[in-house]
Amino acid sequence: MHNIYLIFRRDYLGYVKAWGFWLSLAAVPIFMLIGAAFAAFAAQSSPVRYYTVVEPAGVYASAIEAQFANDEDEQAEQIEEAVERMNLPAGQEQVDAAAQMRPRKFIEVPPPARDIDGLRPYLLGERTVSGPLGDKPLFAAFIMSADGQTLEYWSDDVNVGTLRYVARDASRRLAREAALTGAGLDTDFVEAAEKAAVDVPARRIRTAEEQETAGSEVTFADKAPVFVAGGLAYFLWLMIFSIIQYLLMGTIEERSNKIFDTLLTSVRMPQLLAGKLLAVFAVTSTMMLVWGLFALGGSAVLAAQVPEAAEKVAPFLATVFSPKIVIPGLISFLLGYVMYGMVFMALGSLCDTIQEAQTLLSPMMILLMLPMFAIMIAFQDPGSPVVSIASWVPLFTPFLLILRMPDDPPLWEVLAQMGLMAATALVVLWFATKVYRAGAVNGASVGDLGKMIKGMFSRKAG
Repeated sequence: MHNIYLIFRRDYLGYVKAWGFWLSLAAVPIFMLIGAAFAAFAAQSSPVRYYTVVEPAGVYASAIEAQFANDEDEQAEQIEEAVERMNLPAGQEQVDAAAQMRPRKFIEVPPPARDIDGLRPYLLGERTVSGPLGDKPLFAAFIMSADGQTLEYWSDDVNVGTLRYVARDASRRLAREAALTGAGLDTDFVEAAEKAAVDVPARRIRTAEEQETAGSEVTFADKAPVFVAGGLAYFLWLMIFSIIQYLLMGTIEERSNKIFDTLLTSVRMPQLLAGKLLAVFAVTSTMMLVWGLFALGGSAVLAAQVPEAAEKVAPFLATVFSPKIVIPGLISFLLGYVMYGMVFMALGSLCDTIQEAQTLLSPMMILLMLPMFAIMIAFQDPGSPVVSIASWVPLFTPFLLILRMPDDPPLWEVLAQMGLMAATALVVLWFATKVYRAGAVNGASVGDLGKMIKGMFSRKAG
């Protein structure tokens, strides 16, 4: 155990003392904060654009303006609700301040011409139009067709579609109001009818005893197991994905610098492998722990500011510590890490350069992407037959077994899949140790991998 500890300490400190480790550790939360700030800045700093509407009566111009006003009113209501939930002093000042953060980005101006040929120089930026914010090029123009059936949208920028979508919503509102008026109904008839519709609440069937205590309403506590299981499965996938560079690069460096020879004079091969696996596991665990504390701190701040958030976070925390989730999760973590970790270490021991590792890394990356597709399917439907069948594949079991737990699979399936996963881990461990020894001690290369496999089977047959 002492030798394993020495290898573990050597590798672990070698990783965490590097400035690149702490840079990558801080990169995720920093980039999240920068991304959020950048998105807010981009929304606030996007330019104000002029548009015009060419039509005989000005009906659609008024409808588009009314649609903008309606959208702004809905945003104001959402801001007022957020102010109330965050226990801030309610008042128009907060609403006005939030509204100033998202000013109107499209302003209607009188049409400088009545057809597309006359509007062309304005839309191409060759000429400008006057408006509330000075002279600007014309961003877009709506032109009603001669038969009144089409409101053509003309613009040189085909990527910004916000204005067109607002005009589409305004057109639909006009058509709905015209149809209601033609039928002798009030324009609010559809909204009133929708309010009178029968509600369709979600209910969860329980035993009679559970029904009396927990009720029948579907709550976050009912949905939490699926989200927690999905988070744990993705956590495991991210951990394995992140160890690739550490295991490969570290093993390649030690092979090229002949460090293996020095280490193996002091420790045995199993001790060397155990120490290295534990070191990289500790490195990735350190990263995940820091990110988890960052997320937990953000959740605590959110819960303190928004009382409703605390009620929604509590079921997730209870699920995380549920034995039904924790036990399969821990077993999957350990066995999955051993399987994939040993594979990467064995492959790294065969490579002298990064270029050689790239030839092996590509198929392994493809293999690691396959569980992600299964995770997305399982997140939508944990009881899907695809997930049930794929969970019997040992390389996928570490991820999918966790995702199946909220669906309460039969106990014999859970135990059988754990046993199959453990047996596969032992086989991988045995085979990877042979490959690692051949690469680290005997200097075998990637080209010798086929010969090693053939030699193992030929000796067994003999």
